[in-house]
Amino acid sequence: MKVKIQDLKNVTIKGVNVAFTETCDAYKEDFFEWTAFPIVTKFKTDKIMSGVLQGWHHTPNFSQIEYHEDAEQFFFTEGTALMLFIDIENGKPVMNTAQMVRIPAGTQLDIAAGKGHFVAVAEGCTFKAIVVSPVQDAPRMDLDEMIFGE
Repeated sequence: MKVKIQDLKNVTIKGVNVAFTETCDAYKEDFFEWTAFPIVTKFKTDKIMSGVLQGWHHTPNFSQIEYHEDAEQFFFTEGTALMLFIDIENGKPVMNTAQMVRIPAGTQLDIAAGKGHFVAVAEGCTFKAIVVSPVQDAPRMDLDEMIFGE
């Protein structure tokens, strides 16, 4: 199944809130600048972890998705990422809801609990993102057919 890769700025994704640093107010002094992302995520637990996700260039083809019982936040800091999102209903991916988006550095994503997605791939050489999430499993589901980004 072919899915057109679209710029995140041009689409809405059910279950995903988006903010871009270019639209955020920054506070600056001589030796630092603070830009606060506006999206606040309510997690179901207070056991929160974070880490750096680095991805490398890979063909944007996906045969599986993952989901979580709680929300996740991504802060894309370097490079451009390509990421797949898909709805899950009655324990199955809904293939006709598949969206693949191009995510630039300076973007915050808040992915709702239960939203199907998969780890992004880099459009160029690499991307980096900081991920904040409750300690949780990442169950995977096979898709009915491979999704090819074009």
